[in-house]
Amino acid sequence: MKFSGQIIAITFVTLFLAINSQQIHAQNSSIQKNDLDIRLVIDISGSMKQNDPNKLRIPALQLVTNLMPKGAESGVWAFGRYVNMLVPLGKVDQEWQEASTQAAKKISSAGLYTNIGDALVKASYGWTTPDDNEKRSIILLTDGMVDISKDPNVNKREREKIINTILPKLVKANIKIHTIALSQNADHELLKLLSVKTDGSYQSVDTAEQLQKVFLQLFEMSAQRDALPISENKFTVDASIEEMTILVFKSDSGKQTRLHSPDQKVIDRATSDTTVRWFSTEGYDLITVDKPKAGDWKIEADVDPENRVMVVSKLGLLIDDLPNNLLSGEAINYQMRLTEDGKVIARKEFLKLVEATLLQDKGEQQQRLAMFHDSSANSFKQNFFTDGTEGTLKLELSVKSPTFERVRQHSINIYGSPLTEQVEVSSTDKTPHRVIFSVREDIVQMDSLKVTATVINPLGEKQFLPLTLSEPIEISPLKEGGRYSVAFDIKGKSLSGRDFSVSPDPVKFDAPATEEYLAEQATKLESEKQNQLADELAKQTDETPPEKDDSKEKQVVEPAIEPEVKEDQTQWVYIGLGANLVLFGLGYVVWVMIKKRRKKSAESMLDELSGE
Repeated sequence: MKFSGQIIAITFVTLFLAINSQQIHAQNSSIQKNDLDIRLVIDISGSMKQNDPNKLRIPALQLVTNLMPKGAESGVWAFGRYVNMLVPLGKVDQEWQEASTQAAKKISSAGLYTNIGDALVKASYGWTTPDDNEKRSIILLTDGMVDISKDPNVNKREREKIINTILPKLVKANIKIHTIALSQNADHELLKLLSVKTDGSYQSVDTAEQLQKVFLQLFEMSAQRDALPISENKFTVDASIEEMTILVFKSDSGKQTRLHSPDQKVIDRATSDTTVRWFSTEGYDLITVDKPKAGDWKIEADVDPENRVMVVSKLGLLIDDLPNNLLSGEAINYQMRLTEDGKVIARKEFLKLVEATLLQDKGEQQQRLAMFHDSSANSFKQNFFTDGTEGTLKLELSVKSPTFERVRQHSINIYGSPLTEQVEVSSTDKTPHRVIFSVREDIVQMDSLKVTATVINPLGEKQFLPLTLSEPIEISPLKEGGRYSVAFDIKGKSLSGRDFSVSPDPVKFDAPATEEYLAEQATKLESEKQNQLADELAKQTDETPPEKDDSKEKQVVEPAIEPEVKEDQTQWVYIGLGANLVLFGLGYVVWVMIKKRRKKSAESMLDELSGE
């Protein structure tokens, strides 16, 4: 159960840090910090025996109360059938934190009902009108439905009261409600509505295996405190840091956590040092160090990407508030300033040495963007769009200089387009194609929407249409078919009242050619083939003239060219034959004469031999 305890602890850290985000305005290089008022509401109904049998709500609540910044206003309420103030509302100091740590142990699962409405009313006591100088938040943890009676009709009326009466008052008082649903049986629709209407964080957790990932998302979405980058459990403390809080999550290895300071001192849970406060549970260690020594520190523990080093420092980051919920295609204007003792740093020679980058993590891809220095505003800026992202967009700001480093993390819920579309493709050129819309009323105010569409047909022709959302778009079809594109420009208000302007990815669809057009093309193709065949036959006829005509052409050509050539050739042939005959005759005469001489000589020699 260490893992489950760790997960719930992360959830509370996430929501606490979400609340701890302070909306700070800079005027004349000075900043007025908003007061924080953070109120926690914990379900102790009987169903928690099944959904949280090991009371993991206790270490989670203790983590949040021990992380609570000094000077903030806070309190804890527990609810079942009745609502009890578990920790009185008051200013956070060490005494308040110690009392909260002990009070958290009283959390049980003995409640008979789940009185969410009364819990919200009592936890929001005193918040009747908005206050621009106060950051107000409620963290609501529950595992059930609205349940105050055995009569379903009574429960139904109570739920409607929460939506129609209680929630509007909370919205008017500018309160962010962060909700966690710890089971499948929770009223997810209601909890999501409470959060989205107030631009809070909503998370659903069904099983322990899902908790870690979901709670990490909440932490990244809500962590508005400055932190130090950690690499392989190592981090560097600069001289401007007055206090650091190190959160180390434990693993099943059982390895004990230790800290190694720059002066080679080893700090553990047993260390006696008035500057170190060590709070430990089965799932995590939380170590707070006052005035930590500047230099390189090391955490001796299992490496965990969720470990954090949060700091209170004279040198800080001031970041314009970001919404917790956005639509696909919305612009994000990210602006950061550096502060010293609560005032914006304007020294240009200092700011020139600062490098700021923003890492976007969309799950399957990451992109690092440089923050541009705006010397006129003494700030670093980056503007970008959420494009087609739907899900969680994670942002990590990294600020570096020769003397210090800081990080800030955000996670933003991206809900997609405010419209969903259904395309009906026509198969004839007599009936138009239709694009039918439905509005995401769970994230936008339907009555506020103004939508225009740009239709591009397969020929590249454009048509601009103002839309009436109650009626579909009708698009004149082309008989030859092809690809159509419908782009939208949408303006309106989110459920929390925030103005938005988005251009989601266009709707694209392919329409087939009509049967009449295909028949026409087939006929045309057959005709072209026949014409081509006739042309080929005609060409062959032209290239092979009749035999009679060919002989006549030869009779005309031969007398004009051949006689003279033939006469010369015949003459030389005869001359050659005559010469050969002459040579042959001479040779024959010579051969006869030689033969006669040899015969006569032979006869004379024979006579001489005979006479002897």
